[in-house]
Amino acid sequence: MRYIGVDLHKTNFVVCFLNEDETLQLESFPLSKAGISRFTSELRKEDAVAIEVTQNIYYFYDRIKEFVARVVLVDTYRFAIIASSKKKTDKADALALARFLKLDHLPQVPVPSERVRQLRNLLQARETLVGLRTKLKNLGHAALTRARDRAFAFGFRVRCCPRAAADTRRLVGGRQSYSRIGTATDCRTR
Repeated sequence: MRYIGVDLHKTNFVVCFLNEDETLQLESFPLSKAGISRFTSELRKEDAVAIEVTQNIYYFYDRIKEFVARVVLVDTYRFAIIASSKKKTDKADALALARFLKLDHLPQVPVPSERVRQLRNLLQARETLVGLRTKLKNLGHAALTRARDRAFAFGFRVRCCPRAAADTRRLVGGRQSYSRIGTATDCRTR
């Protein structure tokens, strides 16, 4: 049986193959279909793999789980050996994962079902969109405030007709299309 530590990144991953007799082999693979297939061709059914949890963990997990006996997803926040090590390299991290996997002393993260993962992705996308909407509203409010302040600085009093003001409020509130915004002729200066 071999114990395999994987340090996963956005574009590549570093692997440490640790044998029962403590001999090891370090390799780096690109995080692509070709790189993953090259990696899986080196795996055996009795191997155990430990992987740091990152953004793309489930993509990687789904591609290797059928080639090995056990896949352990490691909680990097609770695995303080990697976080606090003096020698912080990808190879050292992969080696630490393999050694602690052999000792069975890794803080594991449970693997959620495919449905739960899809729901998490959906909720994360919604949260991102809501945050973006809030940023855009704040930018709109700031632009309107700056324009009003500049007009006052030059001695103009800007008075918008009720229809234009209501349409602008609706636009900033996110409920109105651009076609209903009052035009420049709707506002008068005194």
